[in-house]
Amino acid sequence: MERYTNTYANALNNFNEVKHNIIVGVTSNIKCIAAKPIHIGNHWFYVVNHNGKDVPGYCHQRDYDPSNPKFLPIYDEDNSGEFGWSDFAECCRIFDLINKRLKNF
Repeated sequence: MERYTNTYANALNNFNEVKHNIIVGVTSNIKCIAAKPIHIGNHWFYVVNHNGKDVPGYCHQRDYDPSNPKFLPIYDEDNSGEFGWSDFAECCRIFDLINKRLKNF
């Protein structure tokens, strides 16, 4: 009777695990390869501590201060609208750009 509910819950759990693994992978790549923030387009990217976890972060070019950079998380998982992007597909496009740039370091 709860077949569809369980199927959906399992799929959602698997998707959340994939999102977590992507974020951890990108964070690790940035930490291991980039000794300083990465400039791509109108943004700077690096790692930021958010809720006790290191995650990929961004700072708009106009707000970037090299002596005191204030990065915000790229992924707004709570869909708060205060920072970043809540559409994970958009975040993945950004993560791909970051990884492409890191390969050229």
